[in-house]
Amino acid sequence: MMAVLRGIDRIIFLSCKYGALACFLGLFVLLGLAIILRLVPLFTIPGYDEIVEFLFIWLVMLTSLALWREGSLYRVVLFEDLLPPAGRKVLEIGINLAMLAFASTLAIYGFAFMQMSGETTPFLRLDKAWWYAAIPLCTALMALYSLVWLRRVIRGEAALEPAGTLIG
Repeated sequence: MMAVLRGIDRIIFLSCKYGALACFLGLFVLLGLAIILRLVPLFTIPGYDEIVEFLFIWLVMLTSLALWREGSLYRVVLFEDLLPPAGRKVLEIGINLAMLAFASTLAIYGFAFMQMSGETTPFLRLDKAWWYAAIPLCTALMALYSLVWLRRVIRGEAALEPAGTLIG
């Protein structure tokens, strides 16, 4: 069972890493082309705004998920270092509960937002739900990772290194 969970965690890690990299490179190329085409207007990029919006939404959500997975998105170690071990554990439990509540709420409302979009892009003729699917998908995974982090904190398991995996 642990091997399956490690495999799923690895797939999520690789999807975040390479998905975010692809989105970033796509944005870099499109924005670079836009600058060049302002100076030398040889052609136009059809659906430019739609593609940039899609790449940006997925880039933000995938990188947020990657940082959340590592446990380094909302971490301020200054406060943790000032507390004794028992206080640190209570603080970590509180933080993980708040993160779980935030991720769960965003997943629920993000899913509702995705379903209500009902919009089709003008040029690409695609449903905007593909754009907004990043919100409930990534935040549901964030909530799942928050549960794992909460379990680790309650059980007193050692904190992970920034590049560690949640499964172990």
